[in-house]
Amino acid sequence: MALSEGSKAYLAIGVAMVSVSWASVFIKWSDSPPFVIGAYRLAFTCLLLLPYMVISGGFSGIRSFDSRDVLLILTSGIALAFHFGLWIVSLTLTLVPTSAILVTSHPIFVATVSHFLLKERVKRLAVLGIAVAFSGIVVIALSDLGKGTDNIIGDMLAFVGGICAGIYFLSGRVARQKVALGPYVFSVYLISAALLFIGAGIAGNDVIVASTHELLLFLVMAIVPSILGHTMFNYALKTVPAHVISTSVLAEPVGASILVFFLLPHEVPGAWIILGGALVIVGLYIVLRRGMSNRSDRLPGSQQ
Repeated sequence: MALSEGSKAYLAIGVAMVSVSWASVFIKWSDSPPFVIGAYRLAFTCLLLLPYMVISGGFSGIRSFDSRDVLLILTSGIALAFHFGLWIVSLTLTLVPTSAILVTSHPIFVATVSHFLLKERVKRLAVLGIAVAFSGIVVIALSDLGKGTDNIIGDMLAFVGGICAGIYFLSGRVARQKVALGPYVFSVYLISAALLFIGAGIAGNDVIVASTHELLLFLVMAIVPSILGHTMFNYALKTVPAHVISTSVLAEPVGASILVFFLLPHEVPGAWIILGGALVIVGLYIVLRRGMSNRSDRLPGSQQ
């Protein structure tokens, strides 16, 4: 029996949730500077998507973009570049579980924007959820106070990177109502890769990577957390609201923490970080599973 579009979307979300959990570990295994990691990851993703773009006629779709499409795609691309840049830098300053929790706190921002701009009413219970989630963020930040300035800066960068991810998902939700998956993700990833290469150059990084180990890591990052992760989330954005996609990304800190336990035992989080992470996840669950009204998944005026 053929799957419905909704079932396919949620299957894609499931694949993406598992895939993005590997990103932090792969990044920690790399010896390259943060901007270089992000740039190569996205550049390799574009190279892998190139045959699909040629076969599917995706470049014709890009040529047909109107000014609104271009604005939305630029917004997504810039937001994704800042998300990757800030988050990968944060991973050099703080623990993987801490960074992963804070960078996935964007559902708070997404829920707020969904309420005021996308007209998806947030219930009073969501206010409680937001308070619980923020209390978790405060617990994590306080737990890092005695660990030096680097940890606090890393926490802040991860949190701002999470807001950028929220912008990326929101603009993608609107764009994907009209723009096909291939032209959308290829354009967004290409813009982000270009910005990160520019950022690496400004930072004085050597953008030419010759290490086989590093190039293989970049390739794996492109396949697993990018194509099987981000691209599957973007596929689902056609059918599923941005706040649901944003919530599903909460699987990343959980999955990343499990992987860290086995693969990076020196970064296993302490009790306070576990408590703060639990509060964040519980709070965000309340916001987006119990605090949103039961409205249609469609955006106002969208055609599906």
